Amino acid sequence: MAFSFHTHTLFCDGKADAATMARTAFENQYTHLGFSAHAPISLETDCNLPWYKADSYVSAIRSLAQEYAPKGMKIFLGLETEYAPGIAMPNDPAYEPMHLDYRIGSVHYITVPGEYPFTVDEPEEQFALHVQEWAPDGDYRKIWKRYWRHISEMIEVGGFDIIGHFDLVKKNNIAGRWFDEENRAYVDAAFQALDLAAEKDYIAEINTGGITRSRRSEPYPSVFILKRMQEKGIRITIGDDAHAPSHIGICQLKALEIAEIAGYKALWYMDAPGVWKEAALASMKGQRR
Repeated sequence: MAFSFHTHTLFCDGKADAATMARTAFENQYTHLGFSAHAPISLETDCNLPWYKADSYVSAIRSLAQEYAPKGMKIFLGLETEYAPGIAMPNDPAYEPMHLDYRIGSVHYITVPGEYPFTVDEPEEQFALHVQEWAPDGDYRKIWKRYWRHISEMIEVGGFDIIGHFDLVKKNNIAGRWFDEENRAYVDAAFQALDLAAEKDYIAEINTGGITRSRRSEPYPSVFILKRMQEKGIRITIGDDAHAPSHIGICQLKALEIAEIAGYKALWYMDAPGVWKEAALASMKGQRR
């Protein structure tokens, strides 16, 4: 068994069409695959699904679901929705006509109305310029403070099923360039959001996109956060955050091993819209070796 509910295609910022991504997942023995285009938002971007392509996106994914169901792979229609005040919300009713199977709730933007919009996962050089303009006083703690506040607010607002890349804020913080991820205040802010997620019974993903697409050696979230999630009873699933066929399957075993290090005995997968089932970690590891 293998699964991921975080997959991007040419409909947003992916590098391959949906059919190629589905075929690659099937060839890698996936049993469940979720497509999660970056949701349409009020800003014009190169990364998000434009509204005029929404119907085509829905049609393409539903068609693939019909194609692969008899072959033993379930395909689900989702969106990676954005929590960004003044820009987008996961619970936006505008998405309802798409009849989605699920939504990922993510925070990319740490700006608010009136500020220049930029994201924590934009290219490193661009991020550096924006942060220095945003925090000219050199207090770069503002980055993680805003990020974790948005994560907590998103969890309170709701309207999604999976928390995406829980600590994405660390992406451009290689070697602690901007802030200290071991700082007590940073950890407390992360744990406050995490504890709230536990209260709301949200599922979080082990997101391996930082390994396949950037210089990170560990997934989102960090192991110390995953350990806290395990202690708090937060269920976890896998999100390849695949933007190209080469991202599919390559980190499944690593995700399982890290989950085990964090103390997990099982992961969860969506078997039908709103229906989550448990898969034993030991069994999954044996199948992936």
